[in-house]
Amino acid sequence: MTKNNSKIVCKKMMEPSRYVRERVFSGIGGLDKVICGGFPVGSFILLSGTCGTGKSIFGMQFLMKGAEKGIPGVYFSMEEEPKRLLYDMCAFDWDPEAQVKKGMITIAKPEVYESDEIRRLMVDAVERTGAKRLVIDSLSLISSYLENPFEVRQMVLGLSREVKKLNCTTLAVSDMIEGGYSYSTNGFEEFVADGVVVLSVHRASINAPYTRALLVRKMRATAHSMKTIPFKIDKKGIKLYEGEI
Repeated sequence: MTKNNSKIVCKKMMEPSRYVRERVFSGIGGLDKVICGGFPVGSFILLSGTCGTGKSIFGMQFLMKGAEKGIPGVYFSMEEEPKRLLYDMCAFDWDPEAQVKKGMITIAKPEVYESDEIRRLMVDAVERTGAKRLVIDSLSLISSYLENPFEVRQMVLGLSREVKKLNCTTLAVSDMIEGGYSYSTNGFEEFVADGVVVLSVHRASINAPYTRALLVRKMRATAHSMKTIPFKIDKKGIKLYEGEI
């Protein structure tokens, strides 16, 4: 899709219609242009990437930018301790600790390892805080607790249905294998999700530096670009290069 054609399609999609869903701004610099105004409200988005691509930063930025506009969110961390996560995010020009104190961001880390209980704790956290944004970091780790692919699929489907009932827009982080052909750990999460955002690293030649890039591989209920767009991570967080959008 060319840049001009993408703008035409986006303009058409953003015209008033009972078939066009309400949007929630992503908070990621330049991304809303790519998806015609933001994520469809209540959607379940798979955020996939290899190591070092910025998945956790993307998730926290999504919550921080929402919190700054009065939208509560939950960061459900399966591995990182809340204090360590806050410490890492203080490297940016954000103040996540202040948002936690205000109750705009809740960081939860379960001490259980059973999928139904984890799912219940997530839903309870969203209901208790009135959250409209949820980050699950990571779906890959949750699925590792289950014995077979059928259980994983049922868990993902059940979780997706429950957060949608709460009209909560969800980013579910998933690990990717370098050079692999799947966008998720188990190979089917991308088909269950409403959208798939892929973060990756590339380099033009063997001696060239690596560059991070983003691809919106899938997004239901909206037109979107299919370009792989480079982005940078600086003190303000993630921002797509304007000239590449």
